[in-house]
Amino acid sequence: MTGEPQGCGAPAGGVAVTENSSGEAIIEGRVTMDGSPVPVGYARLLNDGGEFVAEVPLGEDGGFRFFAAPGSWTVRVLAPRGARADQTVSADKGHTTKLEISVSTAG
Repeated sequence: MTGEPQGCGAPAGGVAVTENSSGEAIIEGRVTMDGSPVPVGYARLLNDGGEFVAEVPLGEDGGFRFFAAPGSWTVRVLAPRGARADQTVSADKGHTTKLEISVSTAG
């Protein structure tokens, strides 16, 4: 072991894409707390039944990206100190759905 943190294995922030020319449904966004990026935490993708589908660590800018099938999805953000937020979105083929998600600490 190298001493580096162990995570889900996905690249932080998700896979980089400069434009959506592939025709896929993409859900991407940025997570903030009090107006500042949240660089530590995870974004989870849940299907319309609330079941876990995928997870990526947040990027240094609080960013995340998922490639999804068209339909309704929930993005759940989990961050330090119990910070959490859920946002339901609709993904469309050939479209990039952009989100800004603000989290606050629990309590």
